[in-house]
Amino acid sequence: MGPLVDLIDYLREGGPIMFPIVGVSLWMWALIARKTFQLWSLKPRDLTPEEVLACFSGERAEGKGLQDAFLILFSRIRGRVAEEEAVRIALRKEKEELEGGLRTIKTLAAIAPLLGLLGTVTGMITTFQAISLYGTGSPKALAVGISEALITTQSGLLVSIPGLFAAGVLSRRANKYYAELEEFSARFVANLPKGGA
Repeated sequence: MGPLVDLIDYLREGGPIMFPIVGVSLWMWALIARKTFQLWSLKPRDLTPEEVLACFSGERAEGKGLQDAFLILFSRIRGRVAEEEAVRIALRKEKEELEGGLRTIKTLAAIAPLLGLLGTVTGMITTFQAISLYGTGSPKALAVGISEALITTQSGLLVSIPGLFAAGVLSRRANKYYAELEEFSARFVANLPKGGA
């Protein structure tokens, strides 16, 4: 029960600004966990564009379903330019999916120290109010405001720094995967039959 009581005391000493800091932290780490799972569960298969085209054309048995899906998907598209545009659209959608949530994580990580700064200001206001009421002769009254100022600043930074680091790691992972998709897409388009699919 000791650490939980210490945490509750810590949150109480930080004042009311601790609630939004904790909320930002929980929201940010939930997004980080979701994004981490999403990005690390992506396992691109080692297929060449030629093998994919063979699947689409029905030359490979495991590609029969792909061929049917491809025919339905591209039934209204005619010509190589339209097929290239379809690949670009799919690539753009994949990029949006890969980057989804990363901006929010970065925004939350940037908001946390600002909330900490707000807590610093409210803590200093509390300190000055204590000085105006009790003068400088009451260290306990001063300590409440100073404690609030320092705890919120520390908490904001403790949320922000690992959040920014995690956002950087996740962004690099998403960019790496997207670069692989771009390379594959370029090779795929280059191997499309000249007369259209």
